[in-house]
Amino acid sequence: MLHLTHKQRWAALSIGLYLIFVVAAIFIGFLNPSTIGLEWTIFWYFVVAGLCYYFYFKNFSYREVVYYAKKLDLHKEDLVALVPKLKETQDVPDPDHPHFFSPFARIPITIVNTLTDQLAPQATAKNIPPYR
Repeated sequence: MLHLTHKQRWAALSIGLYLIFVVAAIFIGFLNPSTIGLEWTIFWYFVVAGLCYYFYFKNFSYREVVYYAKKLDLHKEDLVALVPKLKETQDVPDPDHPHFFSPFARIPITIVNTLTDQLAPQATAKNIPPYR
């Protein structure tokens, strides 16, 4: 049986989403170069590829924070204390009630990166295996 790491699963999901977009664009024809021009066609393929990469990176990073927080027995309040200057419109992951997908706007990638930078060394110090 093939065993994929979490990183590989999120990458495969993102690539799958991109392939669905490409197949839909070809069969439906909404990005036909003769209709919208070659430049716009190329532009939209790159934009969607970038969004798929962002989807992969943000969701992997979100799950990494949840993983470390659970292993370190941290809760949402503990994570809030680790983020300086959290705005009212921003939030941190809730390790006790994680979403399957990272909330798109409520939890920015900067917050997730800040938490990962703080939690990963703590996990290493406590011999917690890295999130893969």
